[in-house]
Amino acid sequence: MAILGKQRQEDWEVVYQGATGMLELYEEDPESKGMNSILKGFRRFAEDLYAAVDEGRPIVWHNCGCSPELIKGLEGVQSMPIEVLTVLQNLVGDVEYTIAMIDTAESHGIASEICSIDKAAVGIVLRDLYPEPSCMLYHNTPCDSQIAAIKCITSLNKKPMRLLDVPYLSGEREVKYLAKQFREAIPFLEEHTGRRFNWDKFRAVCEESNRTAEYLRDWNELRRHTPCPQVSKLVALNTALLVAFSGDPEGTAIAKGFRDEAKERIERGESSVAGGELYRAIWYQDPVWFDLQFYDWMESELKLVIPMDLFGYYAPEAIIDTSTPDSMLEGLARKSLRVLPMSRQFKGPIDYFIDDYLHMCTDYNADFGIFAGHVACKHGLGGIGLFREASREAGVPLLYFEFDMFDPRVTPIETIQEELTRFIEDVVKPRKEAP
Repeated sequence: MAILGKQRQEDWEVVYQGATGMLELYEEDPESKGMNSILKGFRRFAEDLYAAVDEGRPIVWHNCGCSPELIKGLEGVQSMPIEVLTVLQNLVGDVEYTIAMIDTAESHGIASEICSIDKAAVGIVLRDLYPEPSCMLYHNTPCDSQIAAIKCITSLNKKPMRLLDVPYLSGEREVKYLAKQFREAIPFLEEHTGRRFNWDKFRAVCEESNRTAEYLRDWNELRRHTPCPQVSKLVALNTALLVAFSGDPEGTAIAKGFRDEAKERIERGESSVAGGELYRAIWYQDPVWFDLQFYDWMESELKLVIPMDLFGYYAPEAIIDTSTPDSMLEGLARKSLRVLPMSRQFKGPIDYFIDDYLHMCTDYNADFGIFAGHVACKHGLGGIGLFREASREAGVPLLYFEFDMFDPRVTPIETIQEELTRFIEDVVKPRKEAP
């Protein structure tokens, strides 16, 4: 099960064997149903990618702002997010791998200010670690770093690329504008993959996407329970689920695993924190991807849980109407504009960004908010003054710090731990204990 070439095999086998090893350790553990479901999913993704290469099937690259349902409407075509190897290495591999990819991209001339996940994607392409695409389909969202990476990757790969213009706002006019671009992208995909777009297959894909959405909505609701039934780090993984598995039965299986674990633990009266949770916070902006064990530390040492974060939030918008081709394309456009984490919040007025945060603080009964300022998210950092003011007016204490979600060299994990511990001791604990 190799992806063409010895070095490429090694890079992919590390994550494949990492996922397999973790499953062998925890597959029978009833406390790990949610985590096991996403590990199985990513192992299956690697197997599907291996099979596509071995069988000579077309592969279409896309970015994390692009939900892959349209690509899945083509017979026998494999979709592949350009961020997938970075995410897998950080989840089940070695963070030093990501650091090496970031350094490769910067050595090539990519600006240090670009997002680390985008720099890592460029580094992976520079090292020729992805199977060759037939073409590339990208969205100009969620941020400018994505666009910079797309431009660089297109210049390196030289394969046909289509960039969809995701508009600034998200009203019905914008939905129709994006749906029209989806329809126009179909002939492009057919031409360069050599495969026909099948409307019946696309309908089945959209119906599967809806099933995933229903489980995720239930899961989001269940995590409002006090005490929070599941570990905090699961919410950080939801965006990866949506980018890689939307419209795929594996995505539904993962979402069901998330939902079932939360439901069963609530029924058993269990908490994610041994000894009981003391504090709840909404984690906003980007998760600490370079060290997911950080979340275990929060729960064990601080008795702090993250019931929801920006990456885990599945906005309660309408599901895809599968009655006609136009309704399916418009439903996918609504999902791209109004649902996908980051793509929903990182465009339009900053009100969208702030309003979702305030709703989460209320819905999940948060004691405080954490604005984890990923240094490449200039759109978020630029509005921190307004964000702080809104949080203060809502009576929600806010911890703000800067870091990089994939590169621990920017802010070491020990520094983040110290900031969080100090804030709880100096601000949150006295506030909760006040008469």
